[in-house]
Amino acid sequence: MRIHQVSMTGFGPFRQTQTVDLDRFADHGIFLITGRTGAGKSSILDAIVYALYDAAPRYATAGGKQVRSTHCAPDEPSRVELVFSAGDQTYRIIRTPEYLRPKARGTGFTTEKATAELARREGDQWVGVASQLRTVGEELHHIVPLSCDQFLQVVLLAQGQFQRFLVASSDERQQLLRTLFRSDRFRDYDTHLQQRAGALRQQLSLVESGIAATVAALAEHAGREVPQEPDEDWLGEVLDAHDADLEIARADLKQADKEVQAAHELLHEATGLADKQRRRAEADQQLARLMAERPVIEADRRRRDLALAAQSVDLVHAGVLSSTQRADAAAVALDQAAARFAEAVPGPVPADLVTHRDEATSQLAVLRDRLADEQELERLRDEAETLGHQLEVVARRADELAEEALAHDAVLTAPVEITVDQAQSVLDRLLEELDLAAQRDRTRAALAEAEVEQLRRGQARTAASTDLDRLRERRLAEYAGTLAAELVDGQACAVCGSADHPEPARAPGEPVTEAMLESAQEVLDEAERRAREAAERVVALRTTLEGWAQVRGADELTVLVTDARATVSEVERAAQEREASRTARQRIDTEVTTLGVRRAKLEQRSEHVGQRIDRLASRVEEARADAGSVVERIAVLTRHVEAATALIDARAADAAARQRLAECREAFESSLRHHEFDDAPSFLAARTDERTITELTRRIQAHDRALAGAEETLAAPELQDLPAEPVDVDGPRAAHAEAKAACEAASKRCGAAESCARTSHDLAAAIRGAWGRNAQARADFQVVDRLARSLHGESPNTRRMRLESYVLGVELEQIVAAANVRLHAMSSGRYALERSDAIATRGSNGGLEVRVRDQYTSVSRTPESLSGGEKFLASLALALGLAEVVTNRAGGITLDTLFIDEGFGSLDAETLDVAMETLDSLRQNGRTIGLISHVETMKERIPAQLAVEKTAQGCSRVRVRA
Repeated sequence: MRIHQVSMTGFGPFRQTQTVDLDRFADHGIFLITGRTGAGKSSILDAIVYALYDAAPRYATAGGKQVRSTHCAPDEPSRVELVFSAGDQTYRIIRTPEYLRPKARGTGFTTEKATAELARREGDQWVGVASQLRTVGEELHHIVPLSCDQFLQVVLLAQGQFQRFLVASSDERQQLLRTLFRSDRFRDYDTHLQQRAGALRQQLSLVESGIAATVAALAEHAGREVPQEPDEDWLGEVLDAHDADLEIARADLKQADKEVQAAHELLHEATGLADKQRRRAEADQQLARLMAERPVIEADRRRRDLALAAQSVDLVHAGVLSSTQRADAAAVALDQAAARFAEAVPGPVPADLVTHRDEATSQLAVLRDRLADEQELERLRDEAETLGHQLEVVARRADELAEEALAHDAVLTAPVEITVDQAQSVLDRLLEELDLAAQRDRTRAALAEAEVEQLRRGQARTAASTDLDRLRERRLAEYAGTLAAELVDGQACAVCGSADHPEPARAPGEPVTEAMLESAQEVLDEAERRAREAAERVVALRTTLEGWAQVRGADELTVLVTDARATVSEVERAAQEREASRTARQRIDTEVTTLGVRRAKLEQRSEHVGQRIDRLASRVEEARADAGSVVERIAVLTRHVEAATALIDARAADAAARQRLAECREAFESSLRHHEFDDAPSFLAARTDERTITELTRRIQAHDRALAGAEETLAAPELQDLPAEPVDVDGPRAAHAEAKAACEAASKRCGAAESCARTSHDLAAAIRGAWGRNAQARADFQVVDRLARSLHGESPNTRRMRLESYVLGVELEQIVAAANVRLHAMSSGRYALERSDAIATRGSNGGLEVRVRDQYTSVSRTPESLSGGEKFLASLALALGLAEVVTNRAGGITLDTLFIDEGFGSLDAETLDVAMETLDSLRQNGRTIGLISHVETMKERIPAQLAVEKTAQGCSRVRVRA
């Protein structure tokens, strides 16, 4: 991996865009990043880390919310752009932090979200790879497989970390190695085993407690004492005793059941014989009672048969009664019809009544035809009258339309002085001028406020300038005091050359610092900027007012606008009147034409109606004869026809009724003879209502069924040859009850024995299962507990080294081996690092201690015992060895760019030469190394330099010296 370029805008101390092109130092191999303390040298490295990992460790934040430069104005951006290569691909990452910026509309601030963009160079173009924070992070992890901590350890050897790793305790070194090599999983596995062993220990205790409780329950159930060591023999004794009790109870129950069956059979036989005796006695009694009731039943039977015969005759008798009523009604109707005919047709009744009726019907047909003519005549006369009225209305409407036409013609021919468009145009121009007058008034008010603001900002600028001048005067006074403090009596002054110093200057109390001058200058610059803005606004407002000099006053324009609006309304009203008259004139012309056509049609129709009236009048008068109208004559003839028809129908109905009555009387006499009734009175005496017949039938059928049932019961085979004396049932019933009670008692004893035996077997099965689980749980616990204690550095682990410490110890071995290659050269073979595997003391981890072996004395000692220069060389060698091992763990990634942020000021010239030779060896194969230092000796040794300088405004800039 090689870093080519990093650009910073609004980041840390860099307000303006600063670009660091590391490819310019590729030929030099080593370059120096120099600058005053606090200028921002390490911020360049922070920008690289922020671009790659969205984190800046020195700012102690994730997401970069604090990396935005405090020198930035609210609307200025913050951005870091990093170009680097990995393998044969070149990438560009652009990242911006989250910050507050002014809203585009309105007042206040809004949050500018953090962004990230990753692109890959293809030819001369950048092709996008990812543009979301999460996806950019995932892609970068595949490209640079180092965590942020690993990157800081192997690419950015940060200030203060060299010696810390060398002289750290085992626990501190473990924390750092855990971060770099991600050994948390071994610690987590150790913790998991500790928790697993504790869980198994608790589970084993629960199983043993359960066994003891179950054994106690079984002992209590069996009425025995709890054994000290329960085993299978004890369980067998308890179960055998309960099984024996169960067998005895089952045998007793079986014998009691047999005795119940025998008693039941005896009881069943006695109750059956007693039931047969009862049935025979009941049948004898019922037969005697039925035979005594037989004469009464036979009388009922004869009465019912006569009543049924009378029902058959009654149907014919009802026909006689009905025919008699109809014959009487027909005679009455005939008399009524004759009376109505005499009333409708005066004089004697015609001999041939049918012919008379037919002639009258023919006359009615002719009159109905004339009735239509009469109705048409009346309608035509009404229509003729209506047509006369309509012709009068048309004539009056024609006169009215002529008068309206004259009035509208007068409106249409009147002259027009001004059009609506002309009046509206005048009003629009006046409204525009009135709006300009309002804007001019508002601008005058704004100008007054702007002039006041200009005066206030001018005063602020004067005050800031005065403050800066005072600070400069104090600074000059301090220079005089400083020179005066260096004066020596008898020696020449460095300023005036005099050897006499009668009144040397005195330094003021509080010194003026460069930061105070820069701050005052910034205040003055800001005040001047604000004063310029106020002056520019005043000039702009005055220029705007000059353009509106010809605009009239608002009061005058308001009056003119009111008059113009009244004119527009009047012109619009006149135009509307003309348009209404034009429309009305067109309507009148159309209506006049329509009236002419209507008058011609009405006159033509009136003539036609008059001719029709003349033709119909003669025919209608002939049809009326001596009646007032055709309708009246039709009514008279209709009454004649209806009366004749009614009389004819009444005569026919009367003859038919008399014939039907004679036939019904003959049928009644025949029915009496058929059913053996002597005469009508005997038939009437035999008639009975239906309810009585039903009751008689029910009593007869019930007696017949009861008699047949009694005879059938007495003839049954099982009721023959029965003993005369009643059978004894109480004795067998008492014996059966006694046997049943004894059986129920035996069943309860057997159920109790079964429950007791089942409970014993269940408890025994639970105990045996718990014994099996206890053995397995103990075996599992012993295995896991031994492994957990071993991995936790406890017995049987004789080295007292935990699993994570062991793994990290192996890594530390490789780090020490890689470091010794460089330390051997830097110390001329005198020193070598070694990992101590001494047994850990209480409360600490073993296996991660680093010691220094002095090859001259063959003595190992702590790193703290080295001198400052020796300690630096050992720290540098260890840091480089650590970087080499970490990169190998990250898939063998090659690091072509390396930054070392560490002070070289504590080294003497010879040691510095050795350190530089070591660093010079690192730039083989094209590697570029950046050293961060403000030591003057380093500036002399390294010509390629990147200077970070502070400006007068307090922010920093970057300058290349190569």
